[in-house]
Amino acid sequence: MKAEQRKEIETNSLVLAVQRWRQRITGRSAYYLIGTIALIVGGILLYNYFASERRKTRDAALMDLAYADTPEKLKEGMERHRGTLLGSLFKLQLARHQLRNEGLPRLGTENETNLKQAAASIEEARKYYLELTSELKEHKELGLVQEAWESAGDAEQALVGLPKADSESEFRGNADKAIEYYDNAASIFPDSEPSKRSKAKADKIRANKEQFIADQKALYKKKPSPIGPPPIKDDPLNLGPLPNVDGPVEPKGPPIKSLPPAPDAKGKTEPMAPEPPKPDPTKSPEPKPPEPPKGPDPKAK
Repeated sequence: MKAEQRKEIETNSLVLAVQRWRQRITGRSAYYLIGTIALIVGGILLYNYFASERRKTRDAALMDLAYADTPEKLKEGMERHRGTLLGSLFKLQLARHQLRNEGLPRLGTENETNLKQAAASIEEARKYYLELTSELKEHKELGLVQEAWESAGDAEQALVGLPKADSESEFRGNADKAIEYYDNAASIFPDSEPSKRSKAKADKIRANKEQFIADQKALYKKKPSPIGPPPIKDDPLNLGPLPNVDGPVEPKGPPIKSLPPAPDAKGKTEPMAPEPPKPDPTKSPEPKPPEPPKGPDPKAK
């Protein structure tokens, strides 16, 4: 009986609570409640919609970054997303391309035009990396900041000793700045392998800075051009190009005498017949004497 009484009491309490709630929520209170619930549901739906669109836009931009395989596409993405982390990633990829593909591998060329183009690519990459050190720091991407400092040091180091385009006495790179950039990279995550690598680069230049600068100057010193025309590539004897003349080439020097006759099987040499005199083209030919008239043949009688 006690259990039935308790169950009946609980049921009555629930009924009474519902009845009190229905009495309180009447008229405007019901509209306020329904409106509040509708606003909450609508806000959740709008948030999910805009979050989905934002994810789609971000995914599309990441796809553009992944398939941006030319400097033009990277520059376009960098300008389109300027001021955002994605724009900095486009700039980082462009700096990598200019330094690792267009710059450093082409510094060893002896062609002056190609060397200037490689130096310009490295200078552009250095500018982008130095800008990224502050941009990526704002986005709290310290790993990428470390890469930017180290790569800026690589670019600065490569340009040491390379004269500027408008001055032979001023150089494109500075050894002290390269040391500074490497030290900045080494100060981020000091116990990591990239930091140790950057510190080793800085210490190596710092220990032999004067010799390093001298070696870099000697590396980029212009070589004297060879005297005379370059040899023909397909000429195995390296005889050089033939003279460009019109008509037959007249031999110079004394005329070559004819060789003596070769001996025969018995070891004797036969004298060579004298060559007939060559007619002088300046003199007119002598007239031939008239031939006597031919008479009847005496043998015919």
